[in-house]
Amino acid sequence: MRILLSTYANRGSTDMGVGRYFNQIGEILEKEGHELVFYNHPTPLIVEKTTLKNTLIPIFNLGTYSKNFGEVFESVKPDAVHIQAEVGLGLSARRYCLTHSIPYSAAYHTNWDIGMKNWAHLPAPLVWSYLRWFYKPAALIHTCTPRVKQYLRDHGIRNQIETFPLGVDFNTFYYEPDPSLLTGYRRPYFMTLSRISKEKNLEAFLDITLPGTKFIIGNGPYKSHLEKKYHGKAVFLPYKNVRAILSLGDVYVFPSRYDTFGITNLEALACGLPIAAFPVMGPIDIIEEGVCGYTSENLQEAAIACLSLKKEASINHAKKYSWENTAHNFLKHQIKLT
Repeated sequence: MRILLSTYANRGSTDMGVGRYFNQIGEILEKEGHELVFYNHPTPLIVEKTTLKNTLIPIFNLGTYSKNFGEVFESVKPDAVHIQAEVGLGLSARRYCLTHSIPYSAAYHTNWDIGMKNWAHLPAPLVWSYLRWFYKPAALIHTCTPRVKQYLRDHGIRNQIETFPLGVDFNTFYYEPDPSLLTGYRRPYFMTLSRISKEKNLEAFLDITLPGTKFIIGNGPYKSHLEKKYHGKAVFLPYKNVRAILSLGDVYVFPSRYDTFGITNLEALACGLPIAAFPVMGPIDIIEEGVCGYTSENLQEAAIACLSLKKEASINHAKKYSWENTAHNFLKHQIKLT
């Protein structure tokens, strides 16, 4: 089966959760004889200066000046179409599918009401009006947990919605510390792994008082701003030797209120880190309180409490999540559309 994806993630990208999602399920499905084709654009979705002009105009215009979706569709001749972008590229794909009566699936993996409030100061009711319009023609919506499904229902999304959790790549993420990579820093180590952009709420982690050292692992358009603002208060590391560095950590701090799941939570668990997070969608669906992490509106208290938890419990909890199950669920629902 050949599936055409409309997404901002590039094949092989590691700085976006969606990219890692499609990398993993693509690798599994392609070994079984299926094919995932990416229709995307290299322009970043999030710009550093988050004004209305700098945010809305680029992301809605991307679908206009990106390669025409119809040309890609005719060239690829897919068996199914999946739209993983609610703006720009997604609008281009949506328009073509509706014009040619092509059924397609869509996905909700981003809390757009929170994101658009941060990026462009748009009120949530306006954002949800747009999302209801955008999703209405989709034959099926994928999302990751029953809680997110109910969240969509509560905001008037009436489509068929299928839920299946994301997974963790145990060939890449497992406990394997390399002490030579981090020397001269005070313990304990509090870490986060993230695309460094405004909506990830990294300041909530950087602003709290914690013992030891804070580490931010990753890249993104907001990195230079945070490096200047928190110079000397945190260590910024590139996306390199991630498994070995995470394995050296004591606590993983996930400050985002924007993600619907948070793949990096599973990756941290697999490397032995308990998670400290806000009690929001994603963390509360993953964390077993007092076993592999804590959630609290007081992120400082949650992070300190995690110091008492055992690495083995985090590793064992991560083993409940399989990319194979995710990939086969994704494929099953694409087949239903053909």
